[in-house]
Amino acid sequence: MKLSRNRARVRIAWAKLLVPSCLIVACHRAVPVTSLPAKNTGPGPVVQDTGGVIDFFKDTGAVVTLPETRTFSLQTPGQRDSLRTTLRGERALWRASSPPDYRFLVRTGCFCPGMRGWLLVEVRSGQPLRAWDRAGRSAPLSDWDTFSIDGLFDFLERSADRDAAVQVTFDPRWHFPTYIHTRALPGPDMWAVIEARGLRPI
Repeated sequence: MKLSRNRARVRIAWAKLLVPSCLIVACHRAVPVTSLPAKNTGPGPVVQDTGGVIDFFKDTGAVVTLPETRTFSLQTPGQRDSLRTTLRGERALWRASSPPDYRFLVRTGCFCPGMRGWLLVEVRSGQPLRAWDRAGRSAPLSDWDTFSIDGLFDFLERSADRDAAVQVTFDPRWHFPTYIHTRALPGPDMWAVIEARGLRPI
């Protein structure tokens, strides 16, 4: 009887040690991604005409050909400055021709929680106003996956300061980032991906 009680005490002690360890392993690799603060932190207005919204998602099929993707190994001397120079040039071209109000499609992903679904984001005067999922349902703007185009450039500028590697592709017409892949320090598991396409002035 005394032996059984000792075994139970040993098992309880091991359980107390293992639970916090599991939590640490599960959480320590989350990608530190931030976005611009959203003014609207709840769902957007209910969509009355979902047909126009859903039609946008026809642009989310597989891309057969991609424009040139540039890779910046930010631990190599000079690569951070090269990325910053590229961002300044592309952002200047974007601002020279960008519409004040537009809609575009964006999809994000990271090591935790993985890839998310496509969202349609409406931007007015440079700020995200509302968003929808591919079923036409309103999506909240409080999460980190609702960007404006300028928010994508801000994300890349922060990556130039802190990450280990960045891959980026720019739209040849509008000059906004259409594909972003970042890898943060300390290792390959700390990754994030953002895709954007289908920009249309409104």
